Amino acid sequence: MLSKRKIKKIFPLDFYGEDSGWRFIIRAQTPGEVLEAMYWRAYISCHRKNVDLLHLATDKFNYRYNYSTGETSDLHFGGGNAPIRVNMMGPIVPISTILEKVASGDLVKMASA
Repeated sequence: MLSKRKIKKIFPLDFYGEDSGWRFIIRAQTPGEVLEAMYWRAYISCHRKNVDLLHLATDKFNYRYNYSTGETSDLHFGGGNAPIRVNMMGPIVPISTILEKVASGDLVKMASA
């Protein structure tokens, strides 16, 4: 007898990228976009300054970042030896938006600007 379990919804699928503590999400909406999302997440993580994700973002997410350089000047702001906890927001960018910009050549202009 077949079980009538609900199939778990796995899309949209988010790929988290990070560059120097700054985080972002590249979102795949369909199974066909997963490979592209993985590629662009890796590319943007390495070339973060070449892509303006803030203007491509359709949503944002909140996260906490433990900031501490280990310098004594930073310790008095953190209250002892505890790292400074900073609430930050990161952009969520659908891979379809990135692919549209690549197709129109706008992403190359953003990278060279």
